[in-house]
Amino acid sequence: MQDPTPQSQQGNQFEQEINIQELLQVLWKNKLIIGAVTGLVVVLVLLYHFSATPEYRSTSVVLIKSDKGAAAMGEMINPFESMTGFELQNDIELIKSFPLAEEVVRDLFRKTDRDSLQLFGERRYVSPLQGLFGGLSFGSASAEEEPVDYDVQMREYAAALQKRIEVNNARDTDILKVSVSSPFPDEAALLTNAICEAYMRKDIEWNADQAMSVKEFVGEQLSQQQQEIAEVEDRLSAYMKNQNIYELTGNAENLLEKLVEAESRYNDAQSEITILKKRQDFLVQKLSVEEKALSDKIAQNIDRQASDLKDRIKSEEKELISLANDAGTNSPQYASKKQQLDMLKQRLQELTRNMIAGELAFSSKARQFQFDLISEQLQTDVRLAELQYIAQEYLRAKNYYENQLNKLPQKQLNYARLQRDREVLNNTYTFLKEKLEESRIKIASEVGKVVIVGAGYPPTSPVAPDLKKNLLIGLILGLGLGGALVFVREMLDHSLKDDTFLEDHGFTPLAAIPYVPREGETLQGSFRKSMDDITRALPSLNLNGNGKNGTSKHKKVDSQGKSVPSSSKKPPLMMADSLSSPFAESFRDLRTNITFSQADKTVKSILVTGTEISEGKSTVCSNLAFAFALTGKKVLVIDCDLRRPSQHRMLNTLRMPGLSDYLAGVEKDLDVLLQPTMHENLWLLPAGNSTPSPNELLGSRKMTDLVKELEEKWDYVILDTPPVLLLSDAALISRSADGILMVVRMGYTNKNLLKEVQKLDYLRNNMLGVAIIGPSEKSSYYKYGRYYGRYGYKGYYTYKSYSSYLEPEKTKG
Repeated sequence: MQDPTPQSQQGNQFEQEINIQELLQVLWKNKLIIGAVTGLVVVLVLLYHFSATPEYRSTSVVLIKSDKGAAAMGEMINPFESMTGFELQNDIELIKSFPLAEEVVRDLFRKTDRDSLQLFGERRYVSPLQGLFGGLSFGSASAEEEPVDYDVQMREYAAALQKRIEVNNARDTDILKVSVSSPFPDEAALLTNAICEAYMRKDIEWNADQAMSVKEFVGEQLSQQQQEIAEVEDRLSAYMKNQNIYELTGNAENLLEKLVEAESRYNDAQSEITILKKRQDFLVQKLSVEEKALSDKIAQNIDRQASDLKDRIKSEEKELISLANDAGTNSPQYASKKQQLDMLKQRLQELTRNMIAGELAFSSKARQFQFDLISEQLQTDVRLAELQYIAQEYLRAKNYYENQLNKLPQKQLNYARLQRDREVLNNTYTFLKEKLEESRIKIASEVGKVVIVGAGYPPTSPVAPDLKKNLLIGLILGLGLGGALVFVREMLDHSLKDDTFLEDHGFTPLAAIPYVPREGETLQGSFRKSMDDITRALPSLNLNGNGKNGTSKHKKVDSQGKSVPSSSKKPPLMMADSLSSPFAESFRDLRTNITFSQADKTVKSILVTGTEISEGKSTVCSNLAFAFALTGKKVLVIDCDLRRPSQHRMLNTLRMPGLSDYLAGVEKDLDVLLQPTMHENLWLLPAGNSTPSPNELLGSRKMTDLVKELEEKWDYVILDTPPVLLLSDAALISRSADGILMVVRMGYTNKNLLKEVQKLDYLRNNMLGVAIIGPSEKSSYYKYGRYYGRYGYKGYYTYKSYSSYLEPEKTKG
């Protein structure tokens, strides 16, 4: 059963298949090209490696501590903390921030050893490649730089430093690895440690700024209190001296003590209110507009839901103050009432925290690191409201005792007032002194959350460029580019590479003929050709030892046997040179396959043609005829290539008169034109004289009759014609021949031209097969090989090939 798939589609499908073995063979046969490209890329990589500026990177290990109390508050405020993803990202971004880099740059620039830093341009790196050439620098370096503003220069240095900083976080840890790069290892360690130390200082400042703000405010209040105390003491001392008063007695002393206690409590409350307001202003400044609105909303919800508890606390606070005034702070009733009040305050605090946590977790509008600020600001509001109510109660008690004290005699009243003022100021001063000491202790105890676990040290080797990595990249890149170059070259090369293409496109390979380079195509041949040229230039020298000055093996003789000079400097390739060589054996195979190629008809006239010039068709034609002549058959070769005849050189005969003379009617007797050759059974009808119209002669009726006439007299008539697609000569003669033999050459014949041949019915229907000329075994490619030494890509027939074909050959015979 016949395959329904068209033959052309089968060929296309075959061409699209990928043969791994053939790909490997392509790469192996082009190993020199791939090796050269790889070597070039590796050399360029080495040049880059030894000319590139190294990158030393010193690493410092930094631990970011988490406050347990703050962590507990954070869990209560934001129960979804593990989902936020802001745990250490803030610290990473702050370490890599421009302000921190600018502060480090300014600190380093003020130091005396800044001239050793490449960051400031005071130190220059010279690569080994530059050192090899004596540190030559190309370009004009004599131009003076214009002075730059100090702040602008610092910002430029800070930007350069910021690009060098790299911070990495080990997974599921609170450890950061901070590194800074530099062309010098000691500078890399210096910059890394400077960045870490600056961030640790800034972290302490950021954490203690609230305490520092309170400390400054309390310090100012203490100075004012000291001045007021000194003034009151002076007035009291002067009054006692003028009035001869030394002490208070009775009810006046008791009233004064209670008044001093109430007024001191009132002043303490007012001072703490002032401090809390200062702290509240500081916290509010840290919040954005959106976060302030969120805080106000949460505060309103707290006031609405905790109003009953606040009212109860106020009532209890009032009773506790009254009890302290009546029974004293040491009484059991006061202690019991104070314990009840503390429990209520703790309930309010827990309720407030829970409400804050719920609101922040639900809204998720505030950033993670602002949760603590919002919570502290809201709790400060609650404490302020409590202190304001306490201050009002103590103010009421103060006013009551003042009214009672005003009922005393004037002299005793004035003395009591002065003594009261002194005691109150002393108590307020003591309270402020305690707050100042608390602020100082907090500032002194503030160590921050940043701990430098391991300082950076000068690295011993750079992280970039990496020689092994660059060599590996260069090797891979070189092999890839080399392979890509080979495949692109193969894609652009449409020359024939193996006989599989011929079989898939309907051609029948008949024989594989080895390609034999002519003299001059090899090193030995070039040397021999040069020696022959010298010998001809100096006829007196006898270099060949035969006294003939290097004459050719094949001598041209006329019909009378007289020697004539050769018309070509290159000796022809004939199987007669060595009948036992593979070259001769291939033509015996070709002869046998042609004999059995046609079973239904007898082949007597064979047209030998090709697709391009210099494919070797004339050599195949003459050697095929010689192979038939060796079997005892009478063979006649007709040189139908009237533009570039070559059979008279191949068979050492005269070119004229010949075929053109007979077809033009110049010569009437055909037998006179036939010339004997090196073998008695092989004769040649040469091309004859040049003619301006070879197409008309070859396409004439006379040519057809001539071939039929010669088929009757000779066993085989073999016609050497021009390339079939280049000119129409072969197409005209094909009507007269029994069969057509195509000649192709591996690595030279264009596959596209063979496809065009297959489209011509008059050629395809009369085709005997294809004789394949392959390169020498040394340069084999695929099955038969590819000859790279001389030939490149061949396109379709161009004007150049057409004009070179039409150029008349300069001959002497």
